[in-house]
Amino acid sequence: MIFLILLFAAFIVWSKEINVGFTAVITREDLKTIREFLNYLSNRTGFNFNPVFAKSYDEMDFFLFSGKVDMAYICGAPFVEGHKRFGYSIVVAPTTSEGPHYYSYVITKKDKPYKSILDFKGKPFAFSDPKSNSGSVAPSYFLLKLGHNPSEFFKPLIYTYSHYESILAVYKGFVEGASVDSIVYEHTSRVAPHLVSSLKVIQRFGPFPSTPIVASNRLDKSTVEAIRKALLEMHRNEEGRKILKSMGISGFTYISPAHYRVISSMIDYIAKSNR
Repeated sequence: MIFLILLFAAFIVWSKEINVGFTAVITREDLKTIREFLNYLSNRTGFNFNPVFAKSYDEMDFFLFSGKVDMAYICGAPFVEGHKRFGYSIVVAPTTSEGPHYYSYVITKKDKPYKSILDFKGKPFAFSDPKSNSGSVAPSYFLLKLGHNPSEFFKPLIYTYSHYESILAVYKGFVEGASVDSIVYEHTSRVAPHLVSSLKVIQRFGPFPSTPIVASNRLDKSTVEAIRKALLEMHRNEEGRKILKSMGISGFTYISPAHYRVISSMIDYIAKSNR
């Protein structure tokens, strides 16, 4: 009887389905890495992980709120709002050589004369997602502090809804410059050097707390703890390190919601400026 109870308990654990959302932090083009990442988590926790892709952070908010996804790899700005409104909790945050931080890079082509974001006045410029910290919030805050409304400053301002697409837009000459996630940019320089070799970083904003993996308040604490443990230990084995390298990061750590106050204050300032 005890054996049957233990077997039944093990079956429940192994049959637990967890949907994980991805947006522009890990590009949808890198499906192989996402599969390896989720398979690794399955092997380490016993849960079944399924990828779900959202076109924007607004859509991801809906997925988390409605229960279509249980966890998501999102940006700091959506986390700030989701933590307040829907009770998102931080599972882990990625680390690089900079620690659990990243930057907003302003990029352009190497043969262009631009020295800062202020030089793009009247020029076509790309943001990623309106709720992206590095791809919208940080540069908007910088411009608004100087009295410039981004939607009027750039002509036009376009949204690509992907840091990779913003990089591509600069590379192909669709826009003169873009504001992108430093982790995505550095990762692209390794996996697609032909794109980045003709580009340059002319300005950076930050550092900011890195883009977290968050959990919906529907996901029970014991499940979150099991997943967190697997991610925190990922850098300690060869398989985990290989996947982390493919993701362009060195590991995961836990940081508290308080670290994201710097982003919260920028969001508040932008909201007040746009009234």
